[in-house]
Amino acid sequence: MTDKQTSKSSATLAAADLSASAENALAALGRAGENAVALVEAWVKAGNAAAVNEASERANGPARKAARRGLNVLKARGIAIPTTNHVTSVTGEKSPEIAEALMLAPDSGGSVCLVITSRSPTSRTHSVFVYLHDDFGIHRVNVGDLSQSQLKDALARALPGADYRPVKVPVGWARARIAAARQKHAARGVPEPLGFATAQSLLEPVPSEAEEHPFDAEGLELGDEDAQDLAKNSHALHFLPEFRGWFPPKEAIDEMLGKLGERMTPGSEPDPEQLKKNLEEEVTSATDRFFTPERREGLARAMKDSALSVLAREGEVRTLEVVATMKNIRDAGLITNPPHEVGFLRGFFDKAISALAFQDGGRIRIPLPRAPEANAGA
Repeated sequence: MTDKQTSKSSATLAAADLSASAENALAALGRAGENAVALVEAWVKAGNAAAVNEASERANGPARKAARRGLNVLKARGIAIPTTNHVTSVTGEKSPEIAEALMLAPDSGGSVCLVITSRSPTSRTHSVFVYLHDDFGIHRVNVGDLSQSQLKDALARALPGADYRPVKVPVGWARARIAAARQKHAARGVPEPLGFATAQSLLEPVPSEAEEHPFDAEGLELGDEDAQDLAKNSHALHFLPEFRGWFPPKEAIDEMLGKLGERMTPGSEPDPEQLKKNLEEEVTSATDRFFTPERREGLARAMKDSALSVLAREGEVRTLEVVATMKNIRDAGLITNPPHEVGFLRGFFDKAISALAFQDGGRIRIPLPRAPEANAGA
């Protein structure tokens, strides 16, 4: 929206809405209707941090995204962002339940763990851990009433040895994603894991309309040229803890080594330089062969989940490298921009070779074709 369009839209907004407080910001957005984004931009221009902050936390769709961007603008101006106050009742009335959702960054296969909890300030946490894959369904469900220390231990067990932490996600979005995975599971005709019956209060209500991925609300978008520049060093993303454990499956590695062995002569010592050249060519071929359009789409989807964790720990600059790599992965093709030209994709097989060499004292066991005399004898 241009400045001229913003001014024209702002002129149609009520003066009371332009100076809305945190308490009536959502109501003002409702009255603004299709001009909700223009109202948020007017708040940002006026330095109305309270209204912008409230919209960033509780508004929906484009208005929430505009508010999230607006907060960064206000911070850059040095405007203090108010914190949300939570009022606790000191009467004998029952404290309200507080629902929260967490997501653990996925493994290389795209499986994630979503955790939904509900508790009051005086009660134990009722929790459900759902391990799922968007394409196949539910792997496992764990339900329990936990203290805060027990919940912390359970999250640590779900991430053994990981150097990253679960991130908060909207409860409605988590419920919708679990519900979609359950539908995939049912379509396969496979019985669900036990536990859903006792977790019904945590998994409902499911939003009637689809909610955008929480990472999309961050507004981190790149054009084609910027994505190409930022993704030049995407190979290094494998050093991040979210991607450190991502490897191609054993079958793909065995196939690559088998094809490398077919290029060697049994009984003769290979030339080191030629062997290195052959290995690089087989890594290239394996990368293009393995990362089909379907696998690339699934990988980009898993990276979006992981990007929330990277953003929470590393900040926007490093996360934009992840965004650029996701875009290049989706744009890759067999003729133009083949997968092996995306450093992050090629890094899967480079990393696998390094891991094999480390496990075997610097050597890689390459299966060789049978010698001609052995074949004749057979």
